Amino acid sequence: MPPQVFAHRGHCAEAPENTLSSFRAAERLNADGIELDVHLTRDGHPVVLHDTKVDRTTNGTGPVAGLTLTELQVLDAGAGERVPTLGETFQNLGKTLRINIELKGADKATIVAAVVAEILEYNMLDRAYIATDEATWLQAHALEPRLTGCYLGPHPRNTKAFLEKTQALACRIVQLDWRIVDGHFVDMAHCLNIEVHAMDLKTNHEDRIYDTIFATDIDAVLTDYPQSWLCGK
Repeated sequence: MPPQVFAHRGHCAEAPENTLSSFRAAERLNADGIELDVHLTRDGHPVVLHDTKVDRTTNGTGPVAGLTLTELQVLDAGAGERVPTLGETFQNLGKTLRINIELKGADKATIVAAVVAEILEYNMLDRAYIATDEATWLQAHALEPRLTGCYLGPHPRNTKAFLEKTQALACRIVQLDWRIVDGHFVDMAHCLNIEVHAMDLKTNHEDRIYDTIFATDIDAVLTDYPQSWLCGK
């Protein structure tokens, strides 16, 4: 069975990264999910943006944490798009896509509480999951034990010990560079009921990565080329 395809920050060939337009473009491709990044605004709203500062992806300057939601959403995130909130993303895409949420920023305790609250408010327990480190995951899991977690622990991640740690943390997904994934590792993960997601798939599948990944029986790929990967489904 082909792996699920997650559009990394949306379908960025069609729209600016981490915007509702890029996520809707991924949805139109029939992608299985999206990967996005979340920071907190100064007034405590989870917003979808990769960098610590807004400089690269908007017409503004300065750290996300230094802006209120109102100040952030008057900025142009490209092609007239606004920086979306996590709640807006759930509301618009949550019924059709799985959503991989990577937590950003220094104040993890505060962002965890805000993100967990929104997952519950929008009934996203079955479709959204948090990708983070051990300490942050433990905070999230303590707040809501029904959450799904993707363990972004220390390298190397392609070992039996890493899978056993993932299971001990009650996480159900691991995410690692496609170059260190093989069929034996995937089989070990599946024996523990852990999904394996390959990342850093920036190269088009025509460079033979496609065949390599399929042979491992991996569960999902995170890619900047969702359209190319979906051609094989």
